[in-house]
Amino acid sequence: MATPTTPLTAPSVLARRVAELLPCRAGIAWTAAPYAAWWTTRPAFRLTQAGRPGALILAAHLWRTEIAWQLDDREPYEPDLTVERRAPEPVVRETLRLVLPRLDDAAAVAYAGRPAAAKGVRLRHLNVIGSEMRAHGAATLNRVGDQPNSHTLSWGHDGVRYVVTLTGANPGCDVTVAGPVAAVERVLPLFLPEPAARTPRLPLDDIGTSLGRRVAAHLAQFTDVDQLDDGALAFGDKTGPFGYVAAPCGLSARVRETTPVAAEVHGVGVDHLVHLAPLLTR
Repeated sequence: MATPTTPLTAPSVLARRVAELLPCRAGIAWTAAPYAAWWTTRPAFRLTQAGRPGALILAAHLWRTEIAWQLDDREPYEPDLTVERRAPEPVVRETLRLVLPRLDDAAAVAYAGRPAAAKGVRLRHLNVIGSEMRAHGAATLNRVGDQPNSHTLSWGHDGVRYVVTLTGANPGCDVTVAGPVAAVERVLPLFLPEPAARTPRLPLDDIGTSLGRRVAAHLAQFTDVDQLDDGALAFGDKTGPFGYVAAPCGLSARVRETTPVAAEVHGVGVDHLVHLAPLLTR
């Protein structure tokens, strides 16, 4: 958090930097323009991306930044997200995790009852993700998904396998990450909140496997973790990306850095994956 001695980013500079850091689509960047937000008299800006429905409204306060999403039929009267920082990187991180997926989800309602249109949007979103992964050296594969009205995009790198699934008109991605436990542990926090100032106590003795205890202790730095009846771990609070780590096959197997593990993360935004492409392909 900023302190009275920390230089503050000017609101116009903050809005411009956030626009620059949000990922492009088809080479089209975000732009920022002054805007009068309904909920505040503080300096505010409207961030838009040509060809994309809706916009983001950003308002800068003394020690925090507020973000809301806007559509033609939805004018925000209060912020959808408050970040207790006034710096572009954390604002972009939380906007990609928590705000843009909600904007995309609301915009996708128009396609929900039109399967052909939903398929076109679904494939276009997967192509946006795939193009960025390929630009960073990954070889991707598109397939029809196992579920009705679903498609998948997959790639692998350095022993980790990624599968992104989109279903129907829902723009929220389901992401499967499988590979060595050390590598999967590095990937999962990319979708989770920043580490809390104080790590909550986790009853590790209640978790029945050494692999489960290791992964739970790691994830508890970022979010809530619970063990399910089948031995799998559930993480996240569903205000943003949430998921599961599959129960290990060997209950008493020794855990090594290379011990295989698989995890699923749900509710990941298309733009979030595009933004993470450099980290998911190396």
